[in-house]
Amino acid sequence: MNARDILDVKVICDTGSLRKAAAVLGISQPTLSNRIGHLESKLGALLFKRRRGQSQPTELALFIAGRASTMADEATRIAKEIKRLASGRTGVVRVGLVAAPARVLFPDIVMRMASEQPDISLDIFAAPTPQLFAQLLQRELDLLVCPPLEQEHDSVVSELQLETDIIVVARPDHPLCARPGVTVAELFQYPMALPSVEPRYVQELKQIHGIDIEALPGRVFCSDPGTLVRIILKSPQFVTAAPRPYFAPELESRALSVVNVAIPIKHSLYMHYNRDVMPLPAVATVQEMIRESFAGMREQLPVFGSSPVA
Repeated sequence: MNARDILDVKVICDTGSLRKAAAVLGISQPTLSNRIGHLESKLGALLFKRRRGQSQPTELALFIAGRASTMADEATRIAKEIKRLASGRTGVVRVGLVAAPARVLFPDIVMRMASEQPDISLDIFAAPTPQLFAQLLQRELDLLVCPPLEQEHDSVVSELQLETDIIVVARPDHPLCARPGVTVAELFQYPMALPSVEPRYVQELKQIHGIDIEALPGRVFCSDPGTLVRIILKSPQFVTAAPRPYFAPELESRALSVVNVAIPIKHSLYMHYNRDVMPLPAVATVQEMIRESFAGMREQLPVFGSSPVA
């Protein structure tokens, strides 16, 4: 089969008859009938049942027509990519983010873009890692900043940008903040307000500490970082756990305090991008800004008691 054969089958499926399909394709009905007959002979299978001027597609014809739609979608995607490449250093860069970098990293990058690269626009997408990874593979994102991917993919490059500890924080007047040491079991006796928890952390808590975080009574999961921080600041009961940079502004102003409990999990953030996509200058510019911003964040980590990436 070639592309013309696939198109013939799709148009007949769409129009419902050889006569209408021939008109759409700009050929005579006998020519189209001969082409379909030759294709059926080559495949050794019937594609259409002819009756009363109508052409009823078989399952095989519907399958072929479906592949034609996939080919059309791919052609549209390629056309969009070519248009983006032709735009040179200007254009839109599509970035996927999980909560922590969305809150503490990208506000500075957006401000830098406005002053240093006014011809580049950013489309920022916030969602759980699996959803963002699917968008990256489908070329709907240029860059993805998130924890390590659960499954490696040959076409994706992953650059480690930050590795830091996970801390537990609460209001300074929370009972746990006055204690010299707290066990993990004691910690989870208090109401928890948490960001989206990566599946690997959920599994580690179950295996190491016997805590099913998803079944805890009174806990709150919140994907919006601003709302999560407001919950903690307003409530003397709730505690939360997240990567240290997540709470950098509140720790610096002493609006939140660190609970003295050891969380034996390191949090890593990577920048992921497709290896097989032709590099767009605008994307390369944003990549470099992300690297520089993470480098600045690593320099600030010792202020809060953590260590930068080696």
